[in-house]
Amino acid sequence: MQNHEELLEDIREDTVVNVIPEKDLPKFGELLQNVTVPVGREAVLQCVVDNLQTYKIAWLRVDTQTILTIQNHVITKNHRMSITHAEKRAWILRIRDVKESDKGWYMCQINTDPMKSQVGYLDVVVPPDILDYPTSTDMVIREGSNVTLKCAATGSPTPTITWRREGGELIPLPNGAEAIAYNGSFLTIAKVNRLNMGAYLCIASNGIPPTVSKRVMLIVHFPPMIWIQNQLVGAALAQNISLECQSEAYPKSINYWMKNDTIIVPGERFVPETFESGYKITMRLTIYDVDIADFGAYRCVAKNSLGDTDGAIKLYHIPQTTTITTMAPTVSINTVPVYNVKYNKEQRYSSNSNSNSNNPYNYNNNPQNSNSKSQRNKGKSLDQAPSTLNNVYMGATSSLWNSQDHHSPGTSRGRDHHQQQQHQQQQHQQHQQQQHLVPDHGATYRSDGKNTPLKHDAKSLTDEMDRMQDLKSSAAVHIHNILHSLLIVVYLGAWQA
Repeated sequence: MQNHEELLEDIREDTVVNVIPEKDLPKFGELLQNVTVPVGREAVLQCVVDNLQTYKIAWLRVDTQTILTIQNHVITKNHRMSITHAEKRAWILRIRDVKESDKGWYMCQINTDPMKSQVGYLDVVVPPDILDYPTSTDMVIREGSNVTLKCAATGSPTPTITWRREGGELIPLPNGAEAIAYNGSFLTIAKVNRLNMGAYLCIASNGIPPTVSKRVMLIVHFPPMIWIQNQLVGAALAQNISLECQSEAYPKSINYWMKNDTIIVPGERFVPETFESGYKITMRLTIYDVDIADFGAYRCVAKNSLGDTDGAIKLYHIPQTTTITTMAPTVSINTVPVYNVKYNKEQRYSSNSNSNSNNPYNYNNNPQNSNSKSQRNKGKSLDQAPSTLNNVYMGATSSLWNSQDHHSPGTSRGRDHHQQQQHQQQQHQQHQQQQHLVPDHGATYRSDGKNTPLKHDAKSLTDEMDRMQDLKSSAAVHIHNILHSLLIVVYLGAWQA
């Protein structure tokens, strides 16, 4: 098999033999275009030649001076390359499964004398790839120290490295400021604190998809710390109460409660709980049905490999206040039906002429009683408007009974007065029964409900109302006399002085 130099010599000899005028020589119909292909794809280089005649076309790799193809023959041993002839003027070089090593200059050559050629560049782009080394792995550091995170990536073109926090938190910059993102292969954090703890993302991108990233965990170790919001908590006996402490520690701490230098064991009345959120822990002790022995000082303790700490909460007794509830007096009202009887004045005073037929209760109709009733009615007419019909409400009785009258000595006077009124009413009723005027009202309105209702007439009710009015008038006169006597005594005492 001929080597590369021999093949080039054959092309030159063919050029010398075939002497053709310049205007009839082959020429390139189009410029050879530069091609950019992602790694792993197929690259296509096209060389267009017009009026080729008996001349030959060859593809060469410029940087290595390697002949790839001559006419329709593949010379190189690279099985990923092939040559095709299209439309009698286009010679197409195809490279399958392009690798980054295929990147470079390629030449399309015509074996004229002098030789004609044109070159094109094949650019192979490579998506970014983060290297395991020297990229940082998860890092553990003590709080207050300095730390540097590293990230290395390859790709074509060269990738750009960007640092971000996974949760979107701010990143402390070397100049003391903070930012959402930081560009650079090295991220340095001075005097790391617990707020800097978390996941950091190294993101590499060069415009060729896909963009890649790597997660670097920064772990900050620090001893426990405790915060207490309420150091004094009050509770009453038999009350349920909760005590709370907030602790921070990493590595994770052991948390428990103590009282009187004794660890509190969970039970029915003492229930300790912990609620974790990252390196933060909420400690809660719930005491059910507080007893007198439960008051005192409690300690919440947090301990890890770097140290331990505790906080104190004092539970004190809140005396219960005694509340006296005063009940309002209970009033019992028993009311019997009300009968509304309407009659004319002529009917009221017509009992003299119809003593037997119009008087169902068989009253003794004497003129003296009629005259006395007429005089009383005339006296009342000064206060009441005249009307042709008088409304008389009969049978409405009620007893007002104070529930405290049976126990309070201050109400004995009211009971005596009430009993005296009842006694006077009974005497009056007995007097009327003897004269066969009015039946027994006390026997009529009883709680057994077995008595039949009574009938009333205008005469008996009018007498009752007049009697009550007389009692009120006499009481008013009696009070007026007492007040007048007191005024005289005061006046005489002042005069003597």
